[in-house]
Amino acid sequence: MKTLYRIKTITLLGAAVALSACGGKKVEEKNDSKPIEVKVVTQVVKPTSITRTLRLPANIQAYKENHLAPATAGRVERILVDVGDQVKKGQTVAVLDRTNFQQAKIQFDKLKIDLQRVDSLLKVGAIPQQQYDAVKMQYDIAKNNLDFLDENTTLRSPIDGVITGKYINDGELFAMSPVQSVGKPAVVSIMQLNKLKLLVGVSSNYLTSVKPGMEVTIKTEIYPGVKFKGVIEKVYPTIDNLTKNFTVEVVVPNGDMKLRPGMFATAIIKIGKGDALLVPSFAVMKQSGTNERYAFVVKDGKAERRTVEVGDVFDDKIEIVNGIVAGEEIIVEGQTNVSDGQPVVKK
Repeated sequence: MKTLYRIKTITLLGAAVALSACGGKKVEEKNDSKPIEVKVVTQVVKPTSITRTLRLPANIQAYKENHLAPATAGRVERILVDVGDQVKKGQTVAVLDRTNFQQAKIQFDKLKIDLQRVDSLLKVGAIPQQQYDAVKMQYDIAKNNLDFLDENTTLRSPIDGVITGKYINDGELFAMSPVQSVGKPAVVSIMQLNKLKLLVGVSSNYLTSVKPGMEVTIKTEIYPGVKFKGVIEKVYPTIDNLTKNFTVEVVVPNGDMKLRPGMFATAIIKIGKGDALLVPSFAVMKQSGTNERYAFVVKDGKAERRTVEVGDVFDDKIEIVNGIVAGEEIIVEGQTNVSDGQPVVKK
């Protein structure tokens, strides 16, 4: 009985060893098989002549903006304008309480007569020079005081423009309190709107390419298909440490008053011709969950994954700034079916 049990045990162990050997052989045979080649279509990357264009977001602003207020608190007698009124430079827009001005004017008129009288007496030698000088000094002080009171009780527009804000009514007290929408004390606001400006942030990479006098095309969502022409008037001399952008000021004529401050716009700046490495946009893929862009090139018969830096978009093509050089073959068909190091064959 024991002998029979031993025979069965030996038989089972032998079978297990045989199966193990067969399994190992199959694994070895599988490992010896060649990697699957993927058929792809490639394109040689070549420099292409382009006209480089910057498309930059911007907000439209008034060319000039003034918020008028007197130097001291006081009662406002009359506001001579209303929101939407056109005003000229030097035009009176508001008159404040002129009680002190009237008193100062009475004193000034008296001193003016006194000065004329002593001037006549001085010419005939009836009074000494010192007496004339004393009256003249009083006259000068009174005139300066009158001019100051006139300037600070009469608000005049410093520009040709449009009244865009009125914050007080006739007879009310101006208390030097900041206007919420303006952020400072004001009786009225005036904007020059017959031309407007845009402050556009441009990457420091283009610092040497952007110059005053360059033409700029302006587009807005409110007027689709309409292009407005502007000119770069100023290039600011500093670069923002956080964004690494510098600011350019674009001036846009607005005689028809279609554009208004506060509108969102796109500024299009052509900065000249040059060469760029352009590839089909679909050949460049984005790593899920990140901002990494990558593409595959063919090297020694295998797909090689490259992390790339992209630049501007030109219709259905995208610029490769870094990661692929001219003369290399980029996979433009089948790139979604390959992995790094996988053998490929061209269709």
